[in-house]
Amino acid sequence: MMLITLSKFKRLDFLFFAGILLLCTNSYAQKDTLRLRLKWHHQFQFAGYYAAQIKGYYKDAGLNVQMLEGSEVNPPVKTVLEGNADFGVTGSDILSFHIDKKPVVVLSAIFQHSPYVFITMADKKINSATDLAGKKIMASPDQGWLLLQALFLREGIPFENIQLIEHSWNNKDLIDGKVDAITGYSTAEPFQFRKMGQSINLIRPIDYGIDFYGDLLFTTREFADKHTAKVESFTQASLKGWAYAMSHPSEIADYILTLPGVKERGFTKADLMNEAEEMHKLILPDLVEIGHMNPGRWQAMLDTYKQLGMAKKNDTIDGLLFAGLGYKKIMYFDILLYSLGIGGSLFIIALVWNWQLRKIVHKKTIDLQKEIIFRKGAEQRLELAIEAAGLGIWEWNLDNTGINYDPKWVKTLGYDPDKFLKEMSWLDLVHPEDSDNVKENMRGLLDGKLPANSLAYRIRTKAGQWKWILSFSKILAFKKDGTAGNLIGAHLDIDFVKEKERELQEITKELRKTNSELEKFAYITSHNLRAPVVNLMSLTQIQAEETLTPELNEEITNKIHYCVQQLDSTLNDLIEIVASKSGSHVLKESLNIQAELDLIVRSIEKQVSDSGARIETNFAEVKNIYFPKRFLHSILLNLLTNSIKYRSDKRKLVITIKTRIKKDFTVLYFSDNGIGMNMNKFGNKIFGLYQRFHSEIDGKGLGLYIIKSQIESLDGKIEVDSMPDVGTTFKVSFSNLASP
Repeated sequence: MMLITLSKFKRLDFLFFAGILLLCTNSYAQKDTLRLRLKWHHQFQFAGYYAAQIKGYYKDAGLNVQMLEGSEVNPPVKTVLEGNADFGVTGSDILSFHIDKKPVVVLSAIFQHSPYVFITMADKKINSATDLAGKKIMASPDQGWLLLQALFLREGIPFENIQLIEHSWNNKDLIDGKVDAITGYSTAEPFQFRKMGQSINLIRPIDYGIDFYGDLLFTTREFADKHTAKVESFTQASLKGWAYAMSHPSEIADYILTLPGVKERGFTKADLMNEAEEMHKLILPDLVEIGHMNPGRWQAMLDTYKQLGMAKKNDTIDGLLFAGLGYKKIMYFDILLYSLGIGGSLFIIALVWNWQLRKIVHKKTIDLQKEIIFRKGAEQRLELAIEAAGLGIWEWNLDNTGINYDPKWVKTLGYDPDKFLKEMSWLDLVHPEDSDNVKENMRGLLDGKLPANSLAYRIRTKAGQWKWILSFSKILAFKKDGTAGNLIGAHLDIDFVKEKERELQEITKELRKTNSELEKFAYITSHNLRAPVVNLMSLTQIQAEETLTPELNEEITNKIHYCVQQLDSTLNDLIEIVASKSGSHVLKESLNIQAELDLIVRSIEKQVSDSGARIETNFAEVKNIYFPKRFLHSILLNLLTNSIKYRSDKRKLVITIKTRIKKDFTVLYFSDNGIGMNMNKFGNKIFGLYQRFHSEIDGKGLGLYIIKSQIESLDGKIEVDSMPDVGTTFKVSFSNLASP
């Protein structure tokens, strides 16, 4: 808070007059009641005002204060502007009222950081601001909506993609799925959800560079001008109350529990103490004087509004912050006394000044020497920390287009610092897949739309390798047109982290695959092995009886033989499935696709001949693949026999096989004009274990599962497209990364 301190007066008659005036003022104040409109219902959020009341700080200042509980129908700014309260508590939204020329005056900032967060249920997987696009969000116009707007503009989310719903102040609306996100205070709502056993995610505007004040004490311009002394007294007593409340949270929590409606709303002392603990992180009483406001930070907040298009270019913070009207120091001296002592005084002053000047210069010299030594040490420690962390600092002055890079960091990339980027740009080093994202973020930074950003991407080293870095960028100064004038940033080597991340992803992928296979094996053993075994046990028990007739004994023997055949078939299936999973350990070789296809066709020549199939091939683009021969034969044989088995009796069977190159894969297209299948109905089951879709045609439903396992075990993939009575196309992608 900005206050002009009251000067001391030396004349007794003036002090007497001031004392009389103060007594009159206090007497007047005690008769009048000051009304403070709280932002919400009674809770620890307003602890400082309660403390000022119960500890007598308001009374000591000659003030009679009435606290009006807030609610959704009594927004504080509207209440104070309409004259229904003298003071109010609100958030940084008040800046928008000032921009709209409303006569509001901020007295102090209780929270140094805004407590507003956006709360989502954890199972919704809404973890970032961009995830809010297209979602239903519950907010209030004067409680959180402003920060929501700033966040969407910062992240480039169009407002038309947001479904804004008026706040019901009922947490169950989020739990029941009526909305996807709600605004709330980090000091209260998260604890309430967790106490209900709910798992939530928090999206904090401060993580996106939007850092505003929270819970501001304010009044109107008219009231501040008419009752300046009273406003100063009220503010100082309130801040004194806040200092006491943050030092004695347990005592104040006990008092709050006695206030109307607190226990009825389900609050316990544990709730209030948790709120006090969270508020401590926002008020920062150990670091910042409670109530402190920095005009420069208000200007920065206004600049953010302007960058986001929420304020006009000529808007200022003039008149927003309260300045107390102190009295100028009035001193009258006897002209004759000055005349008589002027000569001696000047002489003494000269002597004293000379001695003091010597003393000051000596002290300043020593302090300056210590400062130089300290700064050198600090610079060395900072340089060591930067080097140890793998950071590379850079600065870009857009007026002269000069960019300065850390020479040591440039050397870690293998480049000569003196020649670095002389014949190329930084974007030339960026990986092609990351280039568009880097350009877009840099464009937003240069245009002044993004004051800061952080981005992970790959750059090329001198040796031609790709290294992952995390790049931080920030605008130091803006030009008159609002674009960036000076940028600063840092590059952090995260290649090791990315490598570990890739390893973790591979391990996770393998674990998921293994778990899936275990489930399938459990299915086979529980369904296909258990039934024959149970039957065998029953049959052998019956056969052990001595009273069986020869006919019954023969029938039981036949059934036992059938069960053994079932077990043998299931075990053979298991062996084939296990073999299909061992792709990484199977010998790979360069295979001519046409030659291998001819071998398979000859092995089923009678089936091909009986079906009348015409096989058309085109391997001009890719003639050879690097793959296990046994697996390729299995794939071609399964696809050929399936095409023959599921051919249409309405037309001659035509099978088309061709190859194409797609980035890191050789793709084999296998098409037929058979009876096809309904993809909407069976699309997610085609490659499942024991899945069959045409009951009138014999088959186990194992072939496609086997070839899919073989292909995926070697980092390939298989896809299918089919239409009833039109035909089916399988697309098999063989990875080229392991080719010799």
